[in-house]
Amino acid sequence: MEYNAENWDLMVLEISKRFKVTADFDFMLFLIGIQELGQGMKPYERQEKMDLINLGKCTLLSEQGYLEAGGRDEEGWPQFKEVKSLKSLTPSFMNHLLKRAAYDYLKVQLQ
Repeated sequence: MEYNAENWDLMVLEISKRFKVTADFDFMLFLIGIQELGQGMKPYERQEKMDLINLGKCTLLSEQGYLEAGGRDEEGWPQFKEVKSLKSLTPSFMNHLLKRAAYDYLKVQLQ
Protein backbone atom coordinates (compact mmCIF):
# COMPACT_ATOMS: atom_id res chain seq x y z
CA MET A 1 0.00 0.00 0.00
CA GLU A 2 1.28 3.40 -0.96
CA TYR A 3 1.10 6.47 1.24
CA ASN A 4 -2.05 8.55 0.88
CA ALA A 5 -4.44 10.17 3.35
CA GLU A 6 -6.78 7.17 3.47
CA ASN A 7 -3.98 4.65 4.07
CA TRP A 8 -2.45 6.93 6.71
CA ASP A 9 -5.80 7.07 8.54
CA LEU A 10 -6.10 3.27 8.36
CA MET A 11 -2.62 2.90 9.84
CA VAL A 12 -3.41 5.35 12.65
CA LEU A 13 -6.58 3.38 13.39
CA GLU A 14 -4.67 0.07 13.43
CA ILE A 15 -2.04 1.48 15.80
CA SER A 16 -4.76 2.99 18.00
CA LYS A 17 -6.36 -0.44 18.34
CA ARG A 18 -3.06 -2.26 18.85
CA PHE A 19 -1.88 0.07 21.64
CA LYS A 20 -5.35 0.90 23.02
CA VAL A 21 -4.79 4.66 22.61
CA THR A 22 -6.06 7.42 20.39
CA ALA A 23 -2.97 7.64 18.20
CA ASP A 24 -1.92 10.85 16.48
CA PHE A 25 1.13 11.92 14.51
CA ASP A 26 3.19 12.53 17.66
CA PHE A 27 2.33 9.05 18.93
CA MET A 28 3.56 7.59 15.65
CA LEU A 29 6.84 9.50 16.04
CA PHE A 30 7.01 8.33 19.67
CA LEU A 31 6.73 4.68 18.55
CA ILE A 32 9.49 5.17 15.99
CA GLY A 33 11.67 6.76 18.68
CA ILE A 34 11.07 3.81 21.02
CA GLN A 35 11.95 1.38 18.24
CA GLU A 36 15.16 3.25 17.40
CA LEU A 37 16.25 3.67 21.02
CA GLY A 38 15.81 -0.07 21.51
CA GLN A 39 14.80 -0.01 25.18
CA GLY A 40 11.21 -1.14 24.64
CA MET A 41 7.89 0.10 25.98
CA LYS A 42 8.09 1.28 29.56
CA PRO A 43 6.95 4.32 31.54
CA TYR A 44 8.75 7.42 30.28
CA GLU A 45 8.94 10.85 31.88
CA ARG A 46 7.47 13.78 29.94
CA GLN A 47 10.89 15.00 28.75
CA GLU A 48 11.87 11.49 27.68
CA LYS A 49 8.65 11.28 25.65
CA MET A 50 9.53 14.55 23.92
CA ASP A 51 13.05 13.25 23.27
CA LEU A 52 11.62 10.04 21.79
CA ILE A 53 9.34 12.04 19.47
CA ASN A 54 12.39 14.05 18.38
CA LEU A 55 14.34 10.81 17.86
CA GLY A 56 11.49 9.59 15.65
CA LYS A 57 11.71 12.78 13.59
CA CYS A 58 15.49 12.56 13.32
CA THR A 59 15.29 8.92 12.24
CA LEU A 60 12.84 9.77 9.47
CA LEU A 61 14.84 12.81 8.35
CA SER A 62 17.91 10.58 8.25
CA GLU A 63 16.08 8.17 5.95
CA GLN A 64 15.20 11.13 3.71
CA GLY A 65 18.84 12.25 3.50
CA TYR A 66 18.57 15.41 5.62
CA LEU A 67 20.38 14.01 8.66
CA GLU A 68 23.08 11.41 9.09
CA ALA A 69 23.36 9.03 12.04
CA GLY A 70 26.56 9.55 13.97
CA GLY A 71 26.79 6.91 16.66
CA ARG A 72 25.32 7.03 20.16
CA ASP A 73 25.91 9.22 23.19
CA GLU A 74 26.96 7.95 26.65
CA GLU A 75 23.32 7.17 27.52
CA GLY A 76 22.80 5.13 24.35
CA TRP A 77 20.77 7.71 22.43
CA PRO A 78 21.44 7.94 18.68
CA GLN A 79 23.13 11.13 17.51
CA PHE A 80 22.56 12.88 14.18
CA LYS A 81 24.18 15.61 12.14
CA GLU A 82 22.57 17.74 9.46
CA VAL A 83 23.77 16.99 5.92
CA LYS A 84 21.08 18.87 3.95
CA SER A 85 19.60 22.13 5.19
CA LEU A 86 16.31 21.78 7.02
CA LYS A 87 15.81 25.55 7.03
CA SER A 88 14.67 25.46 3.42
CA LEU A 89 11.71 23.17 4.25
CA THR A 90 8.36 24.82 4.88
CA PRO A 91 6.45 23.50 7.91
CA SER A 92 3.77 21.98 5.67
CA PHE A 93 6.33 20.24 3.45
CA MET A 94 8.24 19.01 6.51
CA ASN A 95 4.99 17.59 7.92
CA HIS A 96 4.21 15.87 4.61
CA LEU A 97 7.75 14.49 4.35
CA LEU A 98 7.65 13.14 7.90
CA LYS A 99 4.19 11.58 7.50
CA ARG A 100 5.15 9.82 4.29
CA ALA A 101 8.40 8.55 5.86
CA ALA A 102 6.58 7.50 9.06
CA TYR A 103 4.04 5.60 6.98
CA ASP A 104 6.79 3.75 5.11
CA TYR A 105 8.70 3.02 8.35
CA LEU A 106 5.68 1.79 10.29
CA LYS A 107 4.30 -0.21 7.36
CA VAL A 108 7.43 -2.37 7.52
CA GLN A 109 7.29 -2.62 11.33
CA LEU A 110 3.63 -3.67 11.36
CA GLN A 111 4.09 -6.57 8.94
